[in-house]
Amino acid sequence: MGAMSALRFPAPPLSDGVVSLRAFDDGDAGVAAAWCEDADIVRWSGAPVDPTEASALAWAALTEDAHRAGGVLALAVVDAVSGAVLGACDLRRPSEADPALGEVGFLLGPDARGRGVATRSMRLLLAYAFERLGMARVQALAHPENPASAQVLERLGFQREGLLRDYRPGERGREDRIVFSMLRGELTSRRS
Repeated sequence: MGAMSALRFPAPPLSDGVVSLRAFDDGDAGVAAAWCEDADIVRWSGAPVDPTEASALAWAALTEDAHRAGGVLALAVVDAVSGAVLGACDLRRPSEADPALGEVGFLLGPDARGRGVATRSMRLLLAYAFERLGMARVQALAHPENPASAQVLERLGFQREGLLRDYRPGERGREDRIVFSMLRGELTSRRS
């Protein structure tokens, strides 16, 4: 296989008529800052506690720098009708040596949970990764005490591969992560 496509923003934004994925803009900073007041988001994502809109804008600038370098694609998850920001998802290339390997993550604001938004948004992002970016494998990590994230991944067709012990620092010292993977052709078509 030849050179892989850059992690570029989808144009037009990805949508299934219920949710859409688009680039973040400066108007989203207040929503992103508010997410860090949610204990679940802070616990599972490692987001800073109580950031300001200014720090959210600074994070967005760093993310944009990583995007320009080709390694990260961070997208706002929005209601396809109202445009309200519901959450975020991202696609990363964890290895420069293997551009066919991707890693995804997601978070939802409290009002968006339990409605299938995570499953819908990740399905859109995964289809984009496999079909338009040519990825061969996409992986995701979930904290062992976060079954909701694991259920989203399994609903999409991810396979649980194992436990990464003491994988990353957390609020209580080093924390484990469960690694999940999906190969091209394994994305389930079942709707949320």
